[in-house]
Amino acid sequence: MHSPFLSRRHVLGLTGGTVALGRMTTRANAIFPGLSEGYANGDGARLFCVWAGAGPLMLFLHGAPDDWTLYQSQLEAFSRDHLVVAPNLRGFPPSDAPKVVEAYAMPRLLNDIHALLRHWGREQCVLIGNDWGGYFAWVFASAYPSHVERLIILNAPHPVIHLREVRNNPAQNHVSQYERDYNTAPPPYPPWFNYYRADPIKVPRSVSDAADLEMPDLAARFFAGVAEPPVTTSLRVNVPTLVLWGMQDVTLLSGQLEHLDNYAPDAVIVRVENAGHYPMRSHPDLVNRAIRDFLARTGLKSKRL
Repeated sequence: MHSPFLSRRHVLGLTGGTVALGRMTTRANAIFPGLSEGYANGDGARLFCVWAGAGPLMLFLHGAPDDWTLYQSQLEAFSRDHLVVAPNLRGFPPSDAPKVVEAYAMPRLLNDIHALLRHWGREQCVLIGNDWGGYFAWVFASAYPSHVERLIILNAPHPVIHLREVRNNPAQNHVSQYERDYNTAPPPYPPWFNYYRADPIKVPRSVSDAADLEMPDLAARFFAGVAEPPVTTSLRVNVPTLVLWGMQDVTLLSGQLEHLDNYAPDAVIVRVENAGHYPMRSHPDLVNRAIRDFLARTGLKSKRL
C-alpha cells in the first residue's frame, strides 16, 4: 500500500529508554520536550508508543514501512492541547513482531486499537491514519463509531474503494502490482509483509484477470474474532471525517476518492495538489491547520482535562 520508492525504517530498536533513529540514538523527549516513550499491551503483542500532552486523545497510526516518527510535526503541534499518542504498529520494532501471518489480520489490529484506548483510559479518540494505519482506521471508525469522535485520513484507501480500484481501474491496478511481490516473497522477509498476506484484498495481474479472483467478503474477514462486537459491518463511516490527500501519490491514485461519499457521507476532502503519499511530512503546516480547522468546524473543542 505504501510507495515502493519511499521505503524507510527509522526506529530500529529500544535500549534503556533510548530510541535508535538511523545512526543517531536519542531519547524520545529530545525530539521535543515532554515526549515520553514506553509500551502498551495490544492483542497478544506489545506495542511501543510515544505520547505527550494532556486533553482529548488523538491516536496516530502509521503505515508500512514507517513508524511513529511520521507524525513528529503533528505530535508536537497538537500536544499543546491534546494527549497525543503514536504507537509503532505490530511488526515494526521495537513493537513485537509476531511470526504468523494471521497475527496481522484486521481483527488483531482492531483489537490493538481497543487496547490502546483502554491503556490510556479513554472511551473515545480522534483517530488519525496514513497508509495501512488509515486503512485500519476506516474500518475501526465504521464498526465502533462511539469510540471515534473524529476520523482523519491521510492518503489511506477505504477498503471497499480500494477493492474496486485494483479490480477495475487499470492505472491503480498497474501501480499496485508491487503488492503481488510482497504476497509471494520467500522467507525471510520483513514482518510487515504480513499485512499484505493477511489482507483479503489481492491485486489481480490485470483488470482483465480480476474475474478470475474470488470477490472477498470484506466484512466477514475484518470482523471474525474481534474482541468487541461491531455496531455495524457495513463499512460505512458515519462519524465526521477529514480526508487529506496528496494528489501526487504514485501508488494510491486519485480514483480512491471517487464515490467515497457512498461509504463516508460526512467526509470533507482536502486535495493537496503538490503533495505525495506523506502530506503530513511535506506540508506539515497545511495539514496541521486543516486538522485544527476541521476539529473547530465540527464542534470538537480543544481543552485540557
